Amino acid sequence: MASAKHEKTPTAEDLFLEAEQHEEKGDFRGAFKRLLAAAQLGHHMSQLNLGNFYASGTGVRRDLEKAAHWYKKAYKNGNNDGALNLAIDRRNEGNLRSAVVWFKKAIAMNSGDACIELARIYGARRGGQKAATELLRRALRMSKDDISDDAKEKAESLLKAMAKM
Repeated sequence: MASAKHEKTPTAEDLFLEAEQHEEKGDFRGAFKRLLAAAQLGHHMSQLNLGNFYASGTGVRRDLEKAAHWYKKAYKNGNNDGALNLAIDRRNEGNLRSAVVWFKKAIAMNSGDACIELARIYGARRGGQKAATELLRRALRMSKDDISDDAKEKAESLLKAMAKM
């Protein structure tokens, strides 16, 4: 009696890695399908990337509502970039009130980039220099896990520019 071959069901991580391979080959539709499957299984990096695909229209029709849906899921699964990316989309749409809320959520999860972006918003407001300065100083105190060297340089540059004002 021959035994049937059982193929292992791919895990969310397997699907995520397959998506990366498809993306590297320029097969964005294939990457999208795998990201969607992994995201539905709760994989936060896939949820974040799926949001990015929807926000940019990569491999799928551009849809900021669907992007927001997946960014929120990634955020709820502990990915601060979900909140950061949603905040950036909202800011770019001109919805500063919502952007500020989402930047603050990302900052609460130690996003150095969110500190810088929110500092830019506050710095452009009359009387917002103090809050902007505090955010930039906070970013500079963050560990390498929470902020890149490039972002630290940006924060230093913005602080210097504000000091001259």
